[in-house]
Amino acid sequence: MVTNTDTLHPVIIVGGGLAGLSAAALLARAGHAVTLFEKAGGAGGRARTSQQNGFFFNQGAHAFYPHGPGAKVLRELGVSYSGSQPGGPGFFVLADDRLYTAPVKATTLLTTRLLPWAAKMELLNLLVRLQGMKYEEIRDISLGDWLERRVKHEQTRRFVLATMRLATYSNAPELLSAGMLQFLLHTQVLYLDGGWQTLVDSLEQKARELGVRIVTGARVQAIEVADDGYRARMADGTSYEAGAVLLATDPKTASALVMDGKHEELRRWSEQALPVRAACLDLALRRLPRPGNTYTLDLDRPLYYSAHSTWARLAPEGGALVHTMKYLRPGETTDPETTRRELEDQMDRLQPGWRAEVVQQYFLPHMIVSNAMVQAHLGGLAGRPGPAVPGLPNLYVAGDWVGPEGGLSDASFASASNAVRLITTHAAGRQDSTMAGSLGVI
Repeated sequence: MVTNTDTLHPVIIVGGGLAGLSAAALLARAGHAVTLFEKAGGAGGRARTSQQNGFFFNQGAHAFYPHGPGAKVLRELGVSYSGSQPGGPGFFVLADDRLYTAPVKATTLLTTRLLPWAAKMELLNLLVRLQGMKYEEIRDISLGDWLERRVKHEQTRRFVLATMRLATYSNAPELLSAGMLQFLLHTQVLYLDGGWQTLVDSLEQKARELGVRIVTGARVQAIEVADDGYRARMADGTSYEAGAVLLATDPKTASALVMDGKHEELRRWSEQALPVRAACLDLALRRLPRPGNTYTLDLDRPLYYSAHSTWARLAPEGGALVHTMKYLRPGETTDPETTRRELEDQMDRLQPGWRAEVVQQYFLPHMIVSNAMVQAHLGGLAGRPGPAVPGLPNLYVAGDWVGPEGGLSDASFASASNAVRLITTHAAGRQDSTMAGSLGVI
């Protein structure tokens, strides 16, 4: 039930990505008057999809977890989507320049020639152990250290490392929390029909229907403390006041907006955040030269290839939408042309003849996949900041770098939902206090 918005403090949201849009809709549904400012010309952030010649280009390879926090938030808002789970016989692993059947289920694990028998048994036992593992006990240990101690066979280690790169997009096992091994078990993902723009459009529509004011092309210059809340000062000189503010931005932007970047905790969160980056070559092909190879994970190089249109409606009939990626190390500076050639060479190995089939292509040499790696020395997922900003009541952050739940987009949805809960709880407390005061109770 929507309550009277006049009785609840208005909320300003900075950032129109998945976190900002979902928080806006949830808050409006709870009765808040919500204004969302997005600096770009349209909402969506990295979830935007461009359509060219019947092909749907996400910004690099995206996978949706149908049983994660994101799915829960979307169900709560009545946002629907469609897609299919990748699978089938076309899954391979490239090792020592040879293709092997990928051990993605019990039958292929037993039959693949990628691993010797002892390594297969070790991998199988590892997967069983992960089922009952207490991940909070290994969150302070790096993935590299944990594997070195617990996994005997080199080939098993190589496979787990490659799979963890795939699951987290992180190429720094010496920094990544071993607690992220829990995501090895979250194998069910969906590739979304029409790309992730379908989520953006549905969330934006839902938010507007609930009364959210979405202002695009609007840059917030600063968030200032006002008499009874906060003031958003805009780049064009205008300002807006609200009882609560949610910064659904990256950590650097969140820090810069508050107290001229001098808020201690926000500055610390920004400084400790280590962005996860990847180079992406996205290809629209008239056809897939080797349709029997739809997915390949490289054990020797931090490379990935998948024809997402095999499972989702992302290409016209007969066409193929392909994602290739290189997982970059933190702070890695690579020559874009060299990286592009590396990805093109990988396509030559896996899909010879692809160059003659290109309809359209996009290359993103240093795309930010996530604003902060889940690092062991920071305490893993439990060590991530927010949503509440210490010392500034009713100021919150949300995004893929916030909160103890979920990875990648799931973290955005989960932190947005948690921030909404805190805002509504705070507003309800203020409302109760006001009513009690008017009745002479306090």
